[in-house]
Amino acid sequence: MSLLDFSIVPEAAAVRAAATRLRSFMSPSRLVRSDALSDQLGIEVLFKLELENPTGSFKVRGAYNVLAGLSPEERARGVVASSAGNHGLGVAYAAKAFGTPAMLYVPRTAPQVKKDGIRALGTLVNDEQPDYDAAMVVAKAHAAREGIRFINPCLGLDLLAGQGTVALELLDQCPAMQTVVICTGGGGLLGGMGSVLRQLAPGVRVVGVQSVETAAMTHSVRAGRVIDTVVTPTLADGLAGQIDADALHIGQRCADDLVLVSEEELGETIAWLHRTTGMAVEGAGAVTVAALRHGHIDAATGPLVALVSGRNIDPSTLDLLTTRFPA
Repeated sequence: MSLLDFSIVPEAAAVRAAATRLRSFMSPSRLVRSDALSDQLGIEVLFKLELENPTGSFKVRGAYNVLAGLSPEERARGVVASSAGNHGLGVAYAAKAFGTPAMLYVPRTAPQVKKDGIRALGTLVNDEQPDYDAAMVVAKAHAAREGIRFINPCLGLDLLAGQGTVALELLDQCPAMQTVVICTGGGGLLGGMGSVLRQLAPGVRVVGVQSVETAAMTHSVRAGRVIDTVVTPTLADGLAGQIDADALHIGQRCADDLVLVSEEELGETIAWLHRTTGMAVEGAGAVTVAALRHGHIDAATGPLVALVSGRNIDPSTLDLLTTRFPA
């Protein structure tokens, strides 16, 4: 616990306060057993269904906690954010709940289902930038110009405190949990959950999962310094983008291991999840299950909990994958 920098990751008290705020806004997400993976791995495997949250991912937790912590005057001036899609949906949903004007910058390659969902919530969307990192640069400039709050998709104590409420729920739902597997991009969920678990349940093993095309965190942690990666097309668009020194701290201090899955493994897993459970899971939310299905995580004992977060996959992509990877 002493290795955590509490200027970057939240203390447990802040996460508990976020959980209190969220209690009137949304219910805890369900924890369900995966019979297929439990049988395959020989341990108890559970899915934390963050894709059943409002907007379809964990991102709404942090966004709501940020908006809840602003003054009425700050909320009236509005907020701006950059996003690959799900953070934008979370900000749009929370902004609507508070009656706050919001502007979202997303890459032009963001799935149409996410852009349409953000606009449907009454938020303005700019999708002129070529990738996630360029969208963030423009969003930050907008916030500075207008003097309004920029809501970072992966960093900020109030944002991470909201994401950390997932870990608090798990400690209630599965106190015997031995391992938790977390979808990892810029480190928001890993930082929020990992900080809570390091403080309250240090015996729980924390494993972050990325795709080979979204591996900025993994490459940086392995190198011991921030490594820029090439932005390439990926099914896990929600995990794409570079990281900075704060995110590197999260990867180094909040994860016991970081593993990568291939695009092929990820596509097969999305099709498998849809075929066997009926769930439509986007790539960023399916990386955890892909890592388990394809043997990238060695877990001798359970229970093991895998986060499944993100249902916002374009129907055409899902159809393509289910055709390509039949039973």
